[in-house]
Amino acid sequence: MPYADPRPPTNLTWIRTAALAALVAATGRTISELAELDVTDLRLTAQPPQLLLEDGPVELDEDTVRTVRRWLRQRAAITARLEGSDPGYLWIPTKQPGNPRRPDTVLPPLGARRATVRALHAAHRRLVLSLLGRPLRLGELRGPQSS
Repeated sequence: MPYADPRPPTNLTWIRTAALAALVAATGRTISELAELDVTDLRLTAQPPQLLLEDGPVELDEDTVRTVRRWLRQRAAITARLEGSDPGYLWIPTKQPGNPRRPDTVLPPLGARRATVRALHAAHRRLVLSLLGRPLRLGELRGPQSS
């Protein structure tokens, strides 16, 4: 029986996951390697557009740039509620964490912290399973690598 998450992914989660998958495919890096990115690491208006990584810039194709820009628009809507205190993290949570049975729990504002690697992996698994009906690792999106 396929895995059924009781919390369906939101559109925001899908857009974030698509942007992350696009960067994984474009850079050849893992989710763990890209999880610590900040918005300032993106140079989308440069010619050619780039992502700045520790070992140097990586060029980004038009489709990746389009997908990442879509996430940035959604991210901006989330962080706008922080009233000028955007932390600059590229990957932020798209849903409020916590236990809905404990409404007395004080949670940080949505967008005020970095999304965890675990959350990014889980979102990818849910999205791919809902689209393809089977698990697929992000590396498989790249297809065979030429040597």
